[in-house]
Amino acid sequence: MKRILTLTIAIIMSLCVFVGCDSDSANSSSNVDLSKVLSDINENGELSSMKVISNTADLQKQFDVNPDDVSEYIAEVSEDGDFPTTVVVTKAAEDDKVSSIEDKLNSYLADKLSNAQSYNKDQVSTIEDCQVKTNGLYTMLVIAENHTDLEKIIENYFK
Repeated sequence: MKRILTLTIAIIMSLCVFVGCDSDSANSSSNVDLSKVLSDINENGELSSMKVISNTADLQKQFDVNPDDVSEYIAEVSEDGDFPTTVVVTKAAEDDKVSSIEDKLNSYLADKLSNAQSYNKDQVSTIEDCQVKTNGLYTMLVIAENHTDLEKIIENYFK
């Protein structure tokens, strides 16, 4: 019962993130070079043992995101089992695809939180702090112990 309650609260908290989104954010990011974002994350993000998700079939397998919903993306996941480090930024193919991508990434986040609650309680508070964020057509999720630093690197490209 505690797990169900905790998971429900985590999902509700994730959905509350979208309440704070304003309509101006849709206009603030017209075109971001995601390859530069990924390069910057790898150079300055202090990540190790990361696997690049390099094709849409793997993107769908990892995050359940429909390849037709995405025009471009960057994604990396940890290869070690210590922490479920994840960095993913997608650009939706169309405006009406953004919410579908958000839903899939929120489901992925909820799954990682549920796994942590079951297997590694030390990770729970860090994963609870992580959230899916949207800026126009772009949606991002960073799950990492240094997620705040990584999010700042990414968000600098949207200014």
